Amino acid sequence: MQSPDITLCVMKPAPFPELLHEASSGVVRYELLSQIAKESAAAAPEILDTLSIYVAQAYADREMSFEEGDRIMNAVFSVAVSEKFWAEHDRAVPPIMLEVYQAFDAGEHFHEGDDAGVNPELKYTRPRIEKLLADQSRDAQPFAAADGFAAR
Repeated sequence: MQSPDITLCVMKPAPFPELLHEASSGVVRYELLSQIAKESAAAAPEILDTLSIYVAQAYADREMSFEEGDRIMNAVFSVAVSEKFWAEHDRAVPPIMLEVYQAFDAGEHFHEGDDAGVNPELKYTRPRIEKLLADQSRDAQPFAAADGFAAR
């Protein structure tokens, strides 16, 4: 008897798991984001961009459903446009977070000209996420070795 081929996908550990857990509930408290920023010595906008890339990658790898990714990104967007966040971060929205949010937002509804057979998630969200991740990968800088030369 031949055993079936089994492929295991191992999802990378989530950055800022407490924040991801809270966002999964549909709400992110600014106080939690601020606390995590202080503890990790990272700026809150960076944290939101990092979390958004994680959500995008998990969705692209089919380790996270559209619904879960959309719920998380709606929560993350809400905290990023809150008065408390804007007051401390020059009223700026983290750019990567915004791209990921807009990709999920586009898949929430039909767009003008779509026929009834269109799946907005497949037509709008998935391609935008794939492009974002490809752009991020292309723009990634090589790591510099200790001697100052780029690793190859």
